Amino acid sequence: MSDRWALLVAIDSYQDSTLGAVPYAEAGAKAAAEALVAVGFPKKNQHLLVGSHATQGAILSRLRKLKQQLKKGDELIVWVDAHGFSHKGDGVLAAWDTLPDDLVESGVSVGLLAKELLGSKASQVIFLLDVGSGPKPSTACPPDVDPFLDFEQLARVFEDSPKGVCLTATAGEEESLIAAPLKGSVWAHLVLDALAGRSAKAVTPDGTVTAASLQHFLEEELPRVVRKHFTGAPPQSPRLFGEQNATAVVADLSDLLAARTGGGMLDPTRLRRIVFRAESRGRVKDLAGFRKTFRLPDGTGPSTRKFVAKCAADDLRADLDGVYEGVRERFGYKRRDVDTSAGPDGFGSLRTPDFEYTVSVAQDPACPTDVIWRREVGQVEDVGVVRSEAFEAVFGKLFDQLAFEFVVPVDVGDFVDQLEDAPADGRKVSVDSDGGGCDITLSGFAGAVRVERQALTIRGRAGTSGGLLDQFLTFVGAVGPLGEPLALPPK
Repeated sequence: MSDRWALLVAIDSYQDSTLGAVPYAEAGAKAAAEALVAVGFPKKNQHLLVGSHATQGAILSRLRKLKQQLKKGDELIVWVDAHGFSHKGDGVLAAWDTLPDDLVESGVSVGLLAKELLGSKASQVIFLLDVGSGPKPSTACPPDVDPFLDFEQLARVFEDSPKGVCLTATAGEEESLIAAPLKGSVWAHLVLDALAGRSAKAVTPDGTVTAASLQHFLEEELPRVVRKHFTGAPPQSPRLFGEQNATAVVADLSDLLAARTGGGMLDPTRLRRIVFRAESRGRVKDLAGFRKTFRLPDGTGPSTRKFVAKCAADDLRADLDGVYEGVRERFGYKRRDVDTSAGPDGFGSLRTPDFEYTVSVAQDPACPTDVIWRREVGQVEDVGVVRSEAFEAVFGKLFDQLAFEFVVPVDVGDFVDQLEDAPADGRKVSVDSDGGGCDITLSGFAGAVRVERQALTIRGRAGTSGGLLDQFLTFVGAVGPLGEPLALPPK
């Protein structure tokens, strides 16, 4: 039976302070170790060396022991967060006791590390290296030592390997940027999000994080997070070596994600977007742009809709300004992180690195003298944002709907047939006569659920947005994994 193993090395500060420091490195390695436990890398199969325990002797000892433990079919992840150097084509990792005036001999050779582990019996070896450019020691050191890894060496080693793949936080002489609010490097923060299943963008449709999907996620998200936390930061380009092995699974999150959704996930290939929504009514004559000399509309049409949008322009702008100030204060966004726009059509939007807020006001087709306000938050990057204190402070109890909009329409009739073929106590299904939609109620469930061809919507009393998510998870746990093709058949 195959096993999963991990070697994790991280050093915040060195025995000799002239080697510099790597803030939060040790905390990141410990967090990675915990995340790996959840996806099948047991503690007993992990060699965690941090701080003063990560001496050259200890690292080489664990390397020898690990090579002996690995057997055919095993999987290995190597995590390193430390300073690195290079000398004559070989990268060198700085151990805790590395000597500034003897960097090469007192460090750990990357070539040796790769040779031993790639030459082991393991069937898959994945390196995750957060080793950016570091300072040269202030004391004398060989002039031919560079303060960064030799990336040409990494390319040679992994391009020829039948089972190894390596992801690095940087390319060449770049620095691995560390953000204090994240309590770690940007790259490590994103990798940890992926390993813990906190970012759907890193997950493949089958619920796994592969080297390729993780690299794609890092390439897409790292620049955005850097812009959020730094002004005028130097470039940082995550790299992947060993493309031929990029399908290697870093973490299988299928069970973890299924457990979070009560047995199943909405199929990401079916979803167009997920959106929190709130609707409210108002009167045309109460809009800031309406004057006493104006005549209330007595019908609906292009001209009256344009008139109402013009009357609502100041209200719309005020709404966006309020949210703008709120997200800047609560989320700590810089000016460049938030984009707002408001047009003459009664529609406005606000985009942040974590979500998009939209607001619209339109004439009510059923009552020409009234307007309907619709406010939405979508394009949510991480569900943790919705549960955060900052999100609650800005949006409070605004939202009372959570909608899952589909790319492929659902056959509501077949879905109802499935539910009725497997009756459950406390569940009632009401279906429209034309089969275009159905309402589902559950005993003890506070929300109302409607499934239509284009969307599934949870409605509840205005409350926390996290509460709407909890209602959805409760519903899925009672009804089943709605995202599976058999449960939501295409139209």
